[in-house]
Amino acid sequence: IVFVLSSFQMSHLYAPDAAQRLKVVLSDFTAIRRLTADEPLPFFVPFSTPPDLMWENINYYLSRRIISNHSLTAEGFTIMPDRLDTDALLTPQNGRIFLYDSKGLLEMYRQAYQSVVAGEPVARSTFDVYRDESTLYYVKNPCSDKDMKTRFSLHIFRTDAREFSTHRRLFGYDNHNFQFRDHGLRFDEKCLARIALPQDDIAHIETGPLHHQSYDPNSLKVYRQAYQSVMAGEPVARSTFDVYRDERALYYVKNPCADEDVKFPFFLHIFPTDVKGLPHHRRWLGYDNYDFHFSRGVQFDDKCMASIALPQYDIARIKTGQFLTGRRLWEAEISLDEPLE
Repeated sequence: IVFVLSSFQMSHLYAPDAAQRLKVVLSDFTAIRRLTADEPLPFFVPFSTPPDLMWENINYYLSRRIISNHSLTAEGFTIMPDRLDTDALLTPQNGRIFLYDSKGLLEMYRQAYQSVVAGEPVARSTFDVYRDESTLYYVKNPCSDKDMKTRFSLHIFRTDAREFSTHRRLFGYDNHNFQFRDHGLRFDEKCLARIALPQDDIAHIETGPLHHQSYDPNSLKVYRQAYQSVMAGEPVARSTFDVYRDERALYYVKNPCADEDVKFPFFLHIFPTDVKGLPHHRRWLGYDNYDFHFSRGVQFDDKCMASIALPQYDIARIKTGQFLTGRRLWEAEISLDEPLE
């Protein structure tokens, strides 16, 4: 089997631990193919393409039986990246990609939907949001294929900010942004997504479609304070985005900033002082790949700001910027003259 990967997928393939993730994905699809080899039934695949595996390769493993609609029916099989405790699960031994009997999964979702909407939502909007002790539920009825492509911000504020990693304390929240179709299904003209909540004490939660969210006044105050704190220092790089460094984190800042400025992915290549500090599969390249999307950042007051945690090993230099299909839109190089604390 020959796998042809794009430059974007190559960047994910060589990200930390990506080789192991790819190995698990391929093993999962092999198990799925063996289990369904004699079945003429189609597959429903509701989630986004894993960055480390192209749709052409998925289609090969599923014998080109992927159905084109995006709504769960009782026909055939369903493949999801979430492991659900249900009798419909056919591959409990898999690690990342799981196979379900569609009929049983549909019945489970119908029951779950009725149970969720029996309560009162904690928020009403285009999507209504429900909550129990450990889970958030996003619900829409009626729901379209376009709705399934909605990306949500999900910021979770804890009662004790010391529980955050250092670079998140400045913002005061954990970022759990997601795409609806990666955590939910469309069925019977309804949509239902489930997001597990962290076990720590939660002060409050902010969520809504990305780039169209109105922030709580208290949270907006936190973002403004964080922005002033970052801007009090001198940037280590100036470009389309200015880049600041504080302890073991980088901060990307732009003012003014619009949706167009954050639609393309960022590359972040970190070169250690000693390549032995890198994972084995990265040493021949000489750097770590920490590429990211701006969905982990915030937009407020016509400003953009995102924070990225740096690895623990000693860093010699950093290359960063934004790219589009192999073309760099802007780039900057950061030399670290003094070690990170």
